[in-house]
Amino acid sequence: MENYDIISTMPDHILSHIMSFLPTKFAISTTILSKRWASPYKSLTSLNFNDESVDNEDAFLRFCRFVDKVTFYHPLIKTFILECSSKHWENGFHVQHLISGEKRHHVENLQISCISLSISNVERWIQLTTSIFIFPNLVVLKLTYCHVLGNIDFNLPALKTLHLNDVHFKNNYEFNKLIYGCAILEDLIANIYYIGQVQDDTVSRREFETLSKLITADINPLDLPFGAITNVETLKLKVLDINLYSGEFSVFQNLINLELYFHTFPHWDCVVELLQNCPNLQVLTIEKWEDECNQDLVTKWKDPSHVPKCISSHLRSCTLICQPFVDELRFAKYVLHNAPHLEVMDISITDKLVPLSLRVLEEELNSVLAISPKCKFSISLKDIGL
Repeated sequence: MENYDIISTMPDHILSHIMSFLPTKFAISTTILSKRWASPYKSLTSLNFNDESVDNEDAFLRFCRFVDKVTFYHPLIKTFILECSSKHWENGFHVQHLISGEKRHHVENLQISCISLSISNVERWIQLTTSIFIFPNLVVLKLTYCHVLGNIDFNLPALKTLHLNDVHFKNNYEFNKLIYGCAILEDLIANIYYIGQVQDDTVSRREFETLSKLITADINPLDLPFGAITNVETLKLKVLDINLYSGEFSVFQNLINLELYFHTFPHWDCVVELLQNCPNLQVLTIEKWEDECNQDLVTKWKDPSHVPKCISSHLRSCTLICQPFVDELRFAKYVLHNAPHLEVMDISITDKLVPLSLRVLEEELNSVLAISPKCKFSISLKDIGL
């Protein structure tokens, strides 16, 4: 039977969609193999470059020229993705040149990441100038392992998604200037660090309104006042010490999904206080890392006299990832006793020294009469990869 090329008979828009999933160098290769693919390639609006095959400076320079040439002649670029592993990006010159080219194309989605370690296993970052934040048409910006250390200048009126993973700023004041300048921001990830000292200067409270569109946030709360993010629906907090925020919780009226990750954790009172300010919460996840203060097994927490509205009216899922100390068990019982709409109680025990065995813990929770007839709970051992 004669071979029949089904793919090449497809309409251009379908071929273009297929090519959009390929690294750009492979998409270009298809145009060399067959002229049929030339038109779909030109209609691509997303370019994705990865320098994984670059192993020396000459290869790096050829790669940069290749990227520069492709982007210069490409008619329309809406998404530009650059994944860097070569050490030659570190001074930032070449990446800045490429970024300048994308500004001419009015790119809407820009993603730059440094994806590997150096030979000495020291983490590597890309140096960027603050001009990375001057993109009038940009809707999505994602940076990973980057240094942006100057005084921030910004022009991001269209930005809706900002993901900063392992990004270094000069100080918190420069970071705050950037965030409060994104008036319609909807999705924020801020896993960031500061090279200089934390500044006392803060942005005035009236400027919190600039984050009124925020829907999803994944942050260290030291970087943003709670008052700036009260409209979020999904919130992930990495908390160094919850005592730092006691008495400063704002009301999260729209919050449905809350994830809390604790480095240190002296008691559960602040958690209940935070829940008191999340009246419509439906999904709660709490993960506790090293916890030295509870290892004496003395019960330090007693059920509060009040029950947060979210627990009594809306909570449907509760996940606890922790060591099975007495207080953790009491909190789980507290939720089971007071959450009439709870459907899932999932407890994952970290595999360190466990004062209460899984069997004993399971017996304890099985003896609890959950107020919700639909509630199902599970207990498992979590490998934390020590």
